[in-house]
Amino acid sequence: MKKLLLISTFLCLLSPVALAAPADWSGLFKPWEKGCDTSPALSAFTESMGVNIKANGQLTNGQFYLVENYLVANIKLPAQYLNQVAQKASVHKKQDERQKYTFNQIRLSLKGHYYGLPVVDYSQTFIADDTAGSEYTHRLLLDVPIEQARRVLANKYRPRKHFNIVLEEDETLQAQLLDVDNNGKSQTVLECSYIYG
Repeated sequence: MKKLLLISTFLCLLSPVALAAPADWSGLFKPWEKGCDTSPALSAFTESMGVNIKANGQLTNGQFYLVENYLVANIKLPAQYLNQVAQKASVHKKQDERQKYTFNQIRLSLKGHYYGLPVVDYSQTFIADDTAGSEYTHRLLLDVPIEQARRVLANKYRPRKHFNIVLEEDETLQAQLLDVDNNGKSQTVLECSYIYG
């Protein structure tokens, strides 16, 4: 009896640890390996991260402004990921001096890994342009230098031809790895870009 009690106590102590284990995001983002493709689960997640203008922003003089730090309500993720995301998404504005655009970025902190590489956050960066549609860039920030990411993720990403109705031409979509410097720390961005009408 004592042995049984000891085993059940040990198993109870392990349960919270198992539940708190970092998520493996590789499965959710696997469609990106096929030319930045998507899946029902990935689409539900990325669309739930989209901004509802009435709830989270305002349109002033044709410019869209986001309200800072909006609560991520009803985020759509498979159950194993729900306790691995921040409660609030942060909103950032970035100016592109070359193209004279202001980019809006919604960023959500994540816990876990992608093919064994630690994940920092998922973000959507976009320009809302009334004349040309919206350009969206989806990014997964990995907490490793690009050399390490390239070794682990070598030959994973294939291109895919896609007819873009906004551009009225075929385009080739492919996820790419980019080197970023965050306050002196070398990290890697896995990026997919799209243009929507």
